[in-house]
Amino acid sequence: MLASLLMLLLMLLTPSGSPVRNASLRCLEDTHQFLSDLNAVEPKAYAKMMYDSLGKVGSNVLGGNTDRLGSYSECLSAKVSSGKFQGQYCKLQVQQEGFDYSIGICVPDSCHDEDVTTLAILDIFKFKTISFVSPFPSLFTLNSTVSVVSVARCAKGLFPIDAFAAICLFVSILFMVLPITGTVYAAAAVRWEGKFDESPSDSLPSTNYGSTSSNEKDKSESKGDISWNNYKMNSMLPLVSDDVCYTKKTFLGALDSTLKCFSLQRNFPTIWTIKPCNGVCSALNGIRVLSLVWIISGHTSQMTTWQNLDNVLEWKAQVLKNPIYVYSRSGPFYLGVDTFFLISGWLSSRSLLNMVHDSEKGITLKVTLKYLGNRLARLQPLHIYSICLLVGLYSLIPWGSVWEISKFQLDNCRRVWWSNLFLLNNFISVTESCNGWTWYLANDFQFYLTTPLVIFLYTKSKCGLIIFGTTLFLVSFTVTALLSARFRLPVASPSDMRDMSTVMYFTEYYTKPYCRYGPFLVGVLLGLFMYHQQAQTLRNKVQASLGWLCAMLTMLAVVSLAYAVEDSLNSYSPAAVVYQALHRTLWAAAIGWIIFACQEGYGGLANWVLSWNIWTLLAKISYACYLVHPMLIILYNGLQETLMHYSDINMLYLFFGHCLMTFVMGLALTVLVEKPFEGLKQFLACHFHRRVWL
Repeated sequence: MLASLLMLLLMLLTPSGSPVRNASLRCLEDTHQFLSDLNAVEPKAYAKMMYDSLGKVGSNVLGGNTDRLGSYSECLSAKVSSGKFQGQYCKLQVQQEGFDYSIGICVPDSCHDEDVTTLAILDIFKFKTISFVSPFPSLFTLNSTVSVVSVARCAKGLFPIDAFAAICLFVSILFMVLPITGTVYAAAAVRWEGKFDESPSDSLPSTNYGSTSSNEKDKSESKGDISWNNYKMNSMLPLVSDDVCYTKKTFLGALDSTLKCFSLQRNFPTIWTIKPCNGVCSALNGIRVLSLVWIISGHTSQMTTWQNLDNVLEWKAQVLKNPIYVYSRSGPFYLGVDTFFLISGWLSSRSLLNMVHDSEKGITLKVTLKYLGNRLARLQPLHIYSICLLVGLYSLIPWGSVWEISKFQLDNCRRVWWSNLFLLNNFISVTESCNGWTWYLANDFQFYLTTPLVIFLYTKSKCGLIIFGTTLFLVSFTVTALLSARFRLPVASPSDMRDMSTVMYFTEYYTKPYCRYGPFLVGVLLGLFMYHQQAQTLRNKVQASLGWLCAMLTMLAVVSLAYAVEDSLNSYSPAAVVYQALHRTLWAAAIGWIIFACQEGYGGLANWVLSWNIWTLLAKISYACYLVHPMLIILYNGLQETLMHYSDINMLYLFFGHCLMTFVMGLALTVLVEKPFEGLKQFLACHFHRRVWL
């Protein structure tokens, strides 16, 4: 009671402009009790726990170990015996003569962020005469005093669940319930139909539940229903069973097909069944999966350095300028993404050519809209679900002492989720985007918008295609070069050492389609060439060997020059401008040669490795893996209570763990979400086609 009266008297006597008046009375009372119990002759147990959880100066400050996180769990377990308050973990951001670091402190849970900031500025938190916010020793700084204490951030245990988070949770749970319901229904339907099969009566329904009989189907196919068969054969999506297309036009029939689309009996075989695709390079799946693994490796390293390393300066000195660690950033900053753009361009041209081939009028507005609709149907269901999964998952996880990145992602999705819906997240709020790694999907779809024009010129004039393609390449190269020179963009490894250049790198260059179009266009042109290729181009092993040599030297040059070209802030050379403009397209051209050589039969050992059946399985879940793997990395990092130490062996084990969890989650999302939506799309397409043709 006396302490409360003293605190109240202090607030009444202080001037109105004093910072003390900004702190709440309850916080002041509880803080005074905590400090009194801590500084007593025999400190109370809870007070010692709160003080023990305080972040303290550690070793290897020169290597980057400046953050002092303390113990999050010990702080939260400290409770006063009266039950009046318990420990609350907060972090103070401190600036001190060349150092910018955070300190974890434990305060009563009645204090808010503003209260803790105010009390820290007044230097209230002390044990005896030692301040909780003690500066670094003068050995590391010119002045041992704290210059600025920014606003404190306190961990609340769980992020708030608002209406948006509730909707996302509902959607996330719904796509767990639907597959269970569909699986149980499909199993029951099989048993029910089996009972009808055992009946001798010819008047009972057939086993296909509303489909035409096999004899009728054979008759229709024998009459040459070419358009319908071509539709099924050339669809971008895998075929589903015939009962999807031959369901009765009733509500119950539609419900039957919808539930079966979510059944595991239908979706699991599409993953495990490995069938060679005619006309598609068998090495393509291996290239796709290895590129994905390379990207996971880069994200494991990059996302861990954001907040979780206690030797981040050693990491930057060791990794960012050493080509031996090319795996750490997926090459000179994620060349694996350019490989995906190449593959996407190759597949896009083949897909549209198939549609044009089936169309009697060539490339028309209807064909173009169908082509773009297929792409949206392929990208968006799982993309939007991944946003719901992130928001729902992150809202249910009690976070540790490194929760800022997780909260940053959650807040961004609350604010700009609609930019992902319209695939504009590479232009809108780039630095604060929802699921920042999905900028790739926006670029990919924007690239797809250009493919119909390229194909149209190809069908009309080969000379026009050459002129148009050359123009697109030159425009992309020129814009990239000008932006690189204007903002002095770093070449090999954007890092926090050059803050403004790093921000410009991501906002003005890395996420923009006009700077990343080169690899996609290489894929489109390669697809056009290989699609209509009649005779074998490579005549002998000499030609193939020269091609392989050029491709390997190109890839080596792209990687090595990134670490040799001078791109410092004070001296930005013309070589850096040229490299920035060309290196991604050259990398894609080299990968394109590998695809072409393997298709021609001159792949050798590379084709043998890239054509393993295991790649086909992993390639089917690669899209889900790409969407979910950064989510898992951020989740793992955000749950850490202490900083991690970078070493090659630590990163290797972390990488393998992330890969395993990514493939497990990717398989689950593919079976539970992606494949059911493919089945639903096929179901709707079949019925629309029947209405048109009947």
